[in-house]
Amino acid sequence: MSTTTVEQPPAAAPPPLPVRLRPPRTARWWPDAVTALTWATVVWVVGLWATGGGVGALAGSPADVLGSVGRLSGLLASDLLLLQVLGMARIPWAERAFGQDRLARWHRWTGFTSFHLLLVHMATLVVSYALAAGTGVLREAWDIVTTLPGMLIAAAGTALLVAVVTSSLRAARRRVRYESWHLLHLYAYLGVGLAVPHQLWTGTDFVGRPWAAVFWWTLWGAAVTAVLVFRVGVPLRTSLRHRLRVDHVVPEAPGLVSVHVGGRRLEELRVDAGQFFVWRFLTGPGWTRGHPLSLSAVPTSAGLRLTVGTRGDDGERLARLRPGTRVLVEGPYGRLTPRARTRPRLAGFAAGSGVAPVMALLHDSAWQAGTDTLVLRASSVEETPLAADVAWLVRDRGLRYVPLTGPRSTTGTTWLPGDLGHVPGPDAVRWLVPDLDEHDVVVCGPAPWADAVVAAVRAAGVPDSAVHLERYDW
Repeated sequence: MSTTTVEQPPAAAPPPLPVRLRPPRTARWWPDAVTALTWATVVWVVGLWATGGGVGALAGSPADVLGSVGRLSGLLASDLLLLQVLGMARIPWAERAFGQDRLARWHRWTGFTSFHLLLVHMATLVVSYALAAGTGVLREAWDIVTTLPGMLIAAAGTALLVAVVTSSLRAARRRVRYESWHLLHLYAYLGVGLAVPHQLWTGTDFVGRPWAAVFWWTLWGAAVTAVLVFRVGVPLRTSLRHRLRVDHVVPEAPGLVSVHVGGRRLEELRVDAGQFFVWRFLTGPGWTRGHPLSLSAVPTSAGLRLTVGTRGDDGERLARLRPGTRVLVEGPYGRLTPRARTRPRLAGFAAGSGVAPVMALLHDSAWQAGTDTLVLRASSVEETPLAADVAWLVRDRGLRYVPLTGPRSTTGTTWLPGDLGHVPGPDAVRWLVPDLDEHDVVVCGPAPWADAVVAAVRAAGVPDSAVHLERYDW
């Protein structure tokens, strides 16, 4: 009697273990290089004005003085406008050197400063021309706009900049959605493009000085190129190369979900814990809205996780994302990474969805020696964000967890719950984290809350090098 041996199919190979993704490259000399280049452009335009007779004109007639002031303010306004564009073009060397939050503050300062200089430029030149011609100010302004080369498009560009600046005032920003403000803000690029080049056609500092025109066109071209490359080209290449898609969406707490994103060849994506992307989910209407959201777990080749509140702008659409939804990204951005740490332990102060980058950093630190601390603000126990992650870190990795639960205090220390509002902020920080001097302190949450915590941490004696702030405002 013969037997037949049935060959068993070979066992399927186990899936590869997730690999932690590599952090982006950063060189220590980048901040110095960016700072030097910035100041070099300012010195250059001042020198351009001085060598073009600007200093000598200050000793002339009132028309000459106003004309000289107008030329200098115009040169500085144009330079700051172009530096403003370069600063927010997501150039890796600048972004990784200073961080997006710091660049955003500079962007706001240079924006308002350049706008005020632009107003000075227009007012002084119009009055100067009117004095020299012996005509009225309004008549001279009309003649300048309608007769001088490039002035009509410069006026259109100025009108766009006025709209952008007006919408950037805090009172105006509180009345519009972020997406609407951001869309209007994009017109600043067009405004700069229209307002700046007229100087090459009519400006005394450029006419007959080819080397000056070459510098100006180079700076203008660099700004345009940087926007096209780093705001359009690189994000498209990243999104197409990795074919990012939504894997699944997990409810975390009332008003909070985690979106898990997968893709191909993720092991080639350079990103670190604590960083953020600008996400666009291709779900139909509304897909153009960009959402700056931090990773809430260490990024690996298995995928990326982001945690987002659903009660804000566009939140409900994100909560309904379906598996397979295509994703476009810009980034990664941000300097709130493990490499920014200066001390052996980590203390995270977080509120709401601000827990996301703090949680990613705690995940990264969980495999190192030492006890980390999480101080987590929530209105109620049921609204505690990423509760499963907190439980795992407490149970398996020894995390010291300090919940701050309940309605906020309306008196005293307002970043604490009502039952602790009587405790001074610095004392509260030392009480919540007794061994504070061994910790880097990371703070992330709504701007007023985060600013109050940072003030208390600094008042408690923590040096700026050990304080890391991630603000959720715009």
